[in-house]
Parts: sequence; C-alpha cells; structure tokens
Amino acid sequence: MELLFGLSPTHWGQGFATEAAEAVIRYAFETLGVTLVHASTDVPNQASVRVMERLGMHFERQATINGLDTLFYRLPRPTP
Repeated sequence: MELLFGLSPTHWGQGFATEAAEAVIRYAFETLGVTLVHASTDVPNQASVRVMERLGMHFERQATINGLDTLFYRLPRPTP
C-alpha cells in the first residue's frame, strides 16, 4: 500500500499535509490494524521531512532509489 500526495504551493505551510497524514495514520492503525507505517521523501523535500517528524516518525535509512536520494521514516503502532 502506498499513499502519495502533493499540495499546491499556495497551500503550503498551513498544516494540511500534517492533518491529512495524521488521519491516514490513525485509520491505518485503528481500522486496518496496521502495525507499522513507513514513509519516504526525496532528500531535498525538507518540508515533508518536517511533517514526518511532527507525526512522531523516526528516521530509518537513506538510500538511492530510481536515481533519487531518498529518506525513509517509520512509525510503529502505539502500544495501548
């Protein structure tokens, strides 16, 4: 399963990406029973890095994928 998103620059910095990602993560954990959420972004996309970190995601690794320098993050389902 993969989720990709993009926002028009006129909507950057308003919290939409964080709010949407929070809802998707909550749905994945609570409804789908997913135990681990992975996310990635290109290294230059520091805005997405900040979103992932705001969501509590942790850096996992950096790799070159299809010629792009890519950062990978992860978030395990919280324990009750």
